[in-house]
Amino acid sequence: MLDSKQVQTNQAQLKQAQLKRAHSKTAQSIKPLLLEFGIQAGDITIESLVLDSRDVAIHSAFIALKGHVRDGRDFIPQAISLGAKVIIAECETQAEHGHTSMREQSLIISFYDLSAQLSALAAAFYGYPAKSIQVIGVTGTNGKTSTVQLTSQLAALLNKRAASIGTLGSGVIDQSGACASHNETANTTPDAISMHKLMAQFAQDQVKQVALEVSSHALVQQRVAALKTDVAVLTNLTRDHLDYHGTMQAYAQAKRELLKQPELRFAVLNGNEIESKHWLAQLPSAVTPVIYGIADESLMLTDAEHQCLAKDVVYSNQGCRFKLVSSWGECDIQLSLLGRFNIFNALAAIASQLCLGESLNDIAKHAHLLVPVTGRMERFGGDNSPTVVVDYAHTPDALKQALVALRQHSQGRLSVIFGCGGDRDTGKRSLMGEVAETYADDMTITNDNSRSEDPTAIATDILSGCVHPEKVQVVLDRKAAIEQAVLNATANDIILVAGKGHEDYQIIGNQTVAYDEREYVQQMFERNIT
Repeated sequence: MLDSKQVQTNQAQLKQAQLKRAHSKTAQSIKPLLLEFGIQAGDITIESLVLDSRDVAIHSAFIALKGHVRDGRDFIPQAISLGAKVIIAECETQAEHGHTSMREQSLIISFYDLSAQLSALAAAFYGYPAKSIQVIGVTGTNGKTSTVQLTSQLAALLNKRAASIGTLGSGVIDQSGACASHNETANTTPDAISMHKLMAQFAQDQVKQVALEVSSHALVQQRVAALKTDVAVLTNLTRDHLDYHGTMQAYAQAKRELLKQPELRFAVLNGNEIESKHWLAQLPSAVTPVIYGIADESLMLTDAEHQCLAKDVVYSNQGCRFKLVSSWGECDIQLSLLGRFNIFNALAAIASQLCLGESLNDIAKHAHLLVPVTGRMERFGGDNSPTVVVDYAHTPDALKQALVALRQHSQGRLSVIFGCGGDRDTGKRSLMGEVAETYADDMTITNDNSRSEDPTAIATDILSGCVHPEKVQVVLDRKAAIEQAVLNATANDIILVAGKGHEDYQIIGNQTVAYDEREYVQQMFERNIT
């Protein structure tokens, strides 16, 4: 352990080391790195921090955490056998903090409260890369993925190099909404080391803004605890993850932990969501609240100093338009997005960009170019043809939400085409049939991933939930079902094709066959079959 006099003596050296790390590759001595945490260690060079002992290399520092499921300290022998020069192991008491010992050729360093401090350690190792990036953290039960993607898209449309991190992976976003460079992520929110490593890569790639999904698990596990964050966004809060959090109260409080992010400047809160009142009650004095939402009877927060509200919303099969009334001015917004929920997602993205200094006029000029997440309420056709919407909805609730959303846009009939997966939850099949019959005008049952089951038997299960099964079309060839529905529709009609979304395959029997629904629908309209 270092006493206070020793710490003061090392301050100048520490600042120099921080600056050096911020502008260098990750190979570095552990000595100045650990000084930041009150630990005196030898001058050993490491090139990476590693959580998985299987990834250890000779210049790695293995981080042995007392995990929620497994104890990383149990894997110290494996890390030693793989040649880890340094092992930083979580210890139980403050008195053990900084204690060092040698085991074979590995230096083992005890680190108190390492799970909570890992984000700070990773930030220091990578030279605090988020300092040079605008960071927008988005949390909530639903809408995180879409809000993050729309936020990064909007930044790209405004000529800002932007990236996103979340369920769809991580990477730089181009102006079309596509991910120009894509990496898979194991979790919605990466672990603390991966998070700062990504930020370092983005900083090196001249990225100026990153939007990321922040899950309740990540907040409880402090994966982003030391991530400098400019804007915190709340989408909504409904029942979820109670197997992990135990109670709704604990789940809600976990989400509010986002307000504790270092250097947080703005909290962008859903004014139509009652949970936002609790966020306001816990808001740090240095954080400016901004309320977004739709100005109708469901708006709960009406007296906010800073706001970004949609008024006079008009829906069509092409999207929607509304008047944006905000603290930055007023303008008309046109969106090519479907669903009331996507208005909220877009408003959160717009409010975040306004907080970070973007021009309202520039935002208004580019908003119509925003596109949905691939395979989520994705629109094809329109104009003089029926509108086909491809969506991933494959549960009764998701199907209901999609149909309710599209009803607002439909100027004609609303049809739905869907199936249910084989060798999966059979109980939901009748419920899917019930939902489709209740909320759509026309319904076609088709094949999904039938796997080892007979598609006809699956269709029969779905029909059992219908009051009038005789009115339901059953066309098991999925392409034929879509084409038939389009040929029978008018330009004012909307056809929801549910269940596949972004997937590019179908599982029939024990075969996985190529099938990209989005591509097929696009090609169908290019053939002008209507």
